[in-house]
Formats: sequence, C-alpha cells, structure tokens
Amino acid sequence: MKRVASRVARRLGGTIRNAGWWLAAAPACAAAVVRNAVGRRHYRELSEARLRATRTSDTVFIFGSGSSLNEITPSEWNAIAAANTISFRDFPRQSFVRADYHLTGEVDDLDEYAARLRENPRYAETVFVVQAGWKAYMGNNLIGRRLLRDRASVFRYRRVARGRYAPPSRSFEEGLVHGFGSLIGVVNFAYLMGWQDIVIAGVDLYDKRYFWLPPDTARTYEKAGMKIDSQFINSARIVGMLGQWRQIFASEGVRLTVYNSRSLLTAALPVYPPVSA
Repeated sequence: MKRVASRVARRLGGTIRNAGWWLAAAPACAAAVVRNAVGRRHYRELSEARLRATRTSDTVFIFGSGSSLNEITPSEWNAIAAANTISFRDFPRQSFVRADYHLTGEVDDLDEYAARLRENPRYAETVFVVQAGWKAYMGNNLIGRRLLRDRASVFRYRRVARGRYAPPSRSFEEGLVHGFGSLIGVVNFAYLMGWQDIVIAGVDLYDKRYFWLPPDTARTYEKAGMKIDSQFINSARIVGMLGQWRQIFASEGVRLTVYNSRSLLTAALPVYPPVSA
C-alpha cells in the first residue's frame, strides 16, 4: 500500500511540475508557432516521398560530436563520403564531410547554431529535418525567424516517447522516438528512410570530450556537475535501447553498427570495419 501511495505521489508531483512548466512556457511556444506559420513559406518543404527520393546509398553514417572523430583519417573520410551522411547536435562545427541531412531537435544557442548551418559549406545542399509541433520551440523559431538559408529543403517531424523506451516507429506519421537521447531519434529517422547499413560515428559516451575542443577543455555550456571524464548522461539506457533496436532491425535485414571500437555502444552493437577510399 505504501509503495502504491509513493508511486502515485511521484506521478502527481511530476504532473504538477509539468503543468507549472507549461504555464510558464506557453506564451513563448505560442509565439514560436505563429512565427513558424509565417516563416515556413521561405523554405522548400519536402513531402515524405520527396524526402525518401533524396537517399542515394544503402549505407548511412550518423555523426555525433565525440573526439574520436579526430582519429578518422582523410582516406576514411573520402570513403565515408560515398555513403549518405546525417549530422545532429554540434556536428555542424565540422569540416570533415558533406552533410546530406541534419536533424534538429534540442538546441543550446539557436542563433549560433543556425549561423553554422547557414555558413558551413558542407551544409550547402543539406536537407534539414526539423522538429515540429507545439513543443518544438527551437525548431519553430529556426523556421519562423528564417535562420536557415532561403529555399533550403526542410522536412518536419514530431518527437514522441521522450524519456522512455519504445520500439522504433514504423512511419513518419507516428513520429520519431526520442527515448533517452537525440541519437535515438536520428537512428529512427535512418531506419524510416530505408538505409540497410546504419553506422554511428562520433558517439563515444565514455567522456565529455568533443572533436572541436582541446582534449582537456570542457564546453562552456556543459551541464552542472559534468566533467571531462564524465560518462554521457543516460549512456547505459541509450546503449540498452539501441541494443534492443538492433535485434528488431536485424530481423528485417537492417544492420546497426558503431564506428569507434572504444565507444560504449560496442556493449550492444558490432563495430563497423574502418573504411578507406
């Protein structure tokens, strides 16, 4: 009885906190939705069919921002460029490879982030996959404030199942499962796009080092309490969730692998052999 009461109290507390957050956030979210409705006319919004038609390979590389990216050789980058590529979070700081797709959900500094997407020549022909809906404050402002280059190709998606396990969605109409981190949603996107080989690179999880920073320098916007040698938040849950998804994918002939042999993802995913041109 006490355990039941405790669970009810926790859920009620969470509901009250969420309600308080939404009451405070509602005016800003509403303004972002209105901006989005006006700004979207300046972009080429792709249908699902037109989005799928942009895929040019059976293999896709998903790029995080871990320092292991600096270990990839120029010959490997040349070979990777023959496949399709997906960028997310801080990868637009890079000059390694052409980005075919960039997925936007959570953003730290919108103006700085958008400037990289506009100005980085590796993103000149990128399809921008941007979160939509009432909760998509950053995505709606990115579009509504016209922060991407005019006439850029855009596809909008809904985010679902944030903070919990769910199997990969089977259609874009169902939304992209977020689970325990942005990577999960990007993998779901790759699965729905139909790639047979999905390779995750630069998602190390074992520390908070990043490819654009010196080895012992932390991000200025790192979460409180996180240090250089801290493991990524929710790393165990991310690994476990992708391990379950790997089994689902395998039953359909889709391979999910990891490029960095030291990544914590190797506890659940096989290592993709290094490539060379």
